[in-house]
Amino acid sequence: MKHSKFLFFLLSIIVLFVAVEYFRPRPIDWTRTYRNDQQMPFATQALYDLLPGLFPKQPIHSVRLPFYNLWKEQQLAPRSTYLYISENCTLEDADVKALFAYLKRGNVVFLSANGFPKLLLDSLHLKIGTNHLIDFNRAYQEQAQPDEDQQAFYNRFRLDTMALNLTNPAFKRPGKGFVLERETAENHLLTTESTQNATVLGVNQHGQYNFLKFNLGAGTLYLHSAPEVFTNYYLLQQGDANYAFRALSYLPNLPILWDEYTEQGREGEKSLFRFLFTSPSLTWAYYLTLAALFLFVLFESKRRQRVIPVLEPLRNSSLEFVETVGQLYYHQADHSVIAEKKIQHWLTYVRQRFGLKTTELDEEFKELLTAKSGLERSEIDRLLGRIGQVQYFSGNLPENQLVDLSNQIEQFYQRTQ
Repeated sequence: MKHSKFLFFLLSIIVLFVAVEYFRPRPIDWTRTYRNDQQMPFATQALYDLLPGLFPKQPIHSVRLPFYNLWKEQQLAPRSTYLYISENCTLEDADVKALFAYLKRGNVVFLSANGFPKLLLDSLHLKIGTNHLIDFNRAYQEQAQPDEDQQAFYNRFRLDTMALNLTNPAFKRPGKGFVLERETAENHLLTTESTQNATVLGVNQHGQYNFLKFNLGAGTLYLHSAPEVFTNYYLLQQGDANYAFRALSYLPNLPILWDEYTEQGREGEKSLFRFLFTSPSLTWAYYLTLAALFLFVLFESKRRQRVIPVLEPLRNSSLEFVETVGQLYYHQADHSVIAEKKIQHWLTYVRQRFGLKTTELDEEFKELLTAKSGLERSEIDRLLGRIGQVQYFSGNLPENQLVDLSNQIEQFYQRTQ
């Protein structure tokens, strides 16, 4: 009865929690998902829906496979543009190599992310830089108010903005440019002396590069380090959307391959757990259920656990058996039987230990046994001679000869182990 009440109480709490979570007003989710099927601020549904207008009469494909698979399985149009927008570019080395092969055939790749694979950066002789500490030190010296300590200024400074702009006079916005939140555009691309074929298409307010173009073979690669500008949050704000549209206007009018594998995984990957973790409410309900089940099992197992009886281990009576058999032979005083058993055991040992045939104990056998055992020939002759004498006496073997045979065989065992 108590058990049923506890379960009913537990289920009631869970149902109540789920109901409250389900019906309460939904707070704005600021998670950076970049998914093309969500209306959250930092998803990309708005841009994805506007692509047909940006690339008229061209098919728009949402890709749910790694790029290496697309390339190897030849699921690409003769000429196309691969569009990749994500928090971090997580292409594997095999994907990057396939991407370069794709570019050399005259295709276009547009990658926008806060970080890029090492193989890609090393191949282009690039690095990723951040303005966080540089801007803070400079801004504190130039903009700090009197008696404002570094921590107070830091808290205020983090709420500041960062301006981006395009270098093409036709796309460039006069004045400060496109003003964004600082976290949106902290990273930039650092070129080196070895960087080749790079054309600067965009910079931040400090003149640092955030948008580069590379001509690779017959194709073109665009790298952009502020993916947030392509999200719903900025596209639906008047003025800020122009930056994204102007940046994408560099792309030719070709079929679009929109990467959605990074954000949603392979096509058909909609397991129960994947669905649970898409909603914070369902996630909390899942963890609460696991915790409740754990507590239930813990306390119920303690309450119902029975005392395990102690079982005495089976007694080893082998020694007693040997002593009994020995006493039996001793009282019967049949020395010939014991001697024959010891001889047969010795012959078995010779066969297994040295791989010799024991059907004939002749001169050839003696020579082979001497060579393989490492004993003197005289010792082998003496042992085999004793064995012959014992077998000759057959059923009337004196006790002293049995003892001598046993001693010689034991010495043989000890010296050939």
